[in-house]
Amino acid sequence: MSIFSWYMVKRFIKPFLFGLGLFAVLIFLGDFFDKMHQIMKSQAPLWIIIQYLWLDVPYWAVRTIPMATLLGTLVAITGFIQSGEWLASQSCGFRARTFWLPLLGCSLAVAALCFVAQETVLPACYHRARQLWQERIRPEWEWDVFDGVALVVGPQRFISAKAMLIKDGRMERPVLEDVGPDGVARQLDALSARWDPAFKRWVFLDGVERVFDNGRMSEASFSRKVSDLDLSPQVLLPRTVDPDEMSLRELIPYYRRMRRMGVPVTALRVAAHAKLAYPFTNVILCALGIPIALRLRRSPKAVNFCVAMALSFLFLWVMELGKALGASGRLPPMPSAWIPNLVFGVLAAWLLHRWAD
Repeated sequence: MSIFSWYMVKRFIKPFLFGLGLFAVLIFLGDFFDKMHQIMKSQAPLWIIIQYLWLDVPYWAVRTIPMATLLGTLVAITGFIQSGEWLASQSCGFRARTFWLPLLGCSLAVAALCFVAQETVLPACYHRARQLWQERIRPEWEWDVFDGVALVVGPQRFISAKAMLIKDGRMERPVLEDVGPDGVARQLDALSARWDPAFKRWVFLDGVERVFDNGRMSEASFSRKVSDLDLSPQVLLPRTVDPDEMSLRELIPYYRRMRRMGVPVTALRVAAHAKLAYPFTNVILCALGIPIALRLRRSPKAVNFCVAMALSFLFLWVMELGKALGASGRLPPMPSAWIPNLVFGVLAAWLLHRWAD
């Protein structure tokens, strides 16, 4: 790498790191104030709350990396122009691309780091933060009613219920099924079920027990039956898995497992493509920021900051819109995740071509 390239890299790094810290803190504080009422009402120890807040920081840092990349690009280019170095370099015969190619190289390096963080630090921290929120700070089982529940409760064992009230230890219209090689082997179908703390078992009330054997079914009614299901209500608590809690190598097997179970997986496919597309956002925003910085030229840093915020939010809004359209089935999963990069990438390439010479 030439001395000039290193010089442009140094111009990029300082505003990039400043923007990364600033944007992450601003969005983190916004999220914190949004949840402050629930945190203040929580009975969780102070250490748990601090741990939750700290674990949330990597999530917001990764989410704001593209914004910091754009800010670093804008400040590096406008600062180079305002110092007079741009004019001096051009008078010496340097072409415009000599100034911005090192910045694109920086954005590629940032994209690689973003992908590594997305696959390592982010899933672990976000999973733990979400776990603390759901179990210690605002326990779901204390306030939520789960409708249309279907759970795996053991090897070849499933339970479904019309409604599950974790706090009351109660299920409405539960169906417990044991599956054998030829299909359902045994089934408990009841009007309700209650958790018995003494027996540490679920007690099914007012139902029937069906046994399937060689194509024949036997059925026996009961008013009360103590089952062998010994998982407590808190253990049975249905938890949705957020794709951000998983790396790409964890998400793909999870997607395949859910598809085999017949669970809708469109949103998971979109999330997998989005994990691949997101790091390239840094390169696209850097390429888009270069011609914009050449337009701004002698604008103050406050203007650069505002432009970085506005353009980043526009890009991320389009990205989230694409993901929502993909999850709803209105767009195929792959285009829904990659269209924002494609559209803004074509725009950036066209603008850069105009300034290439």
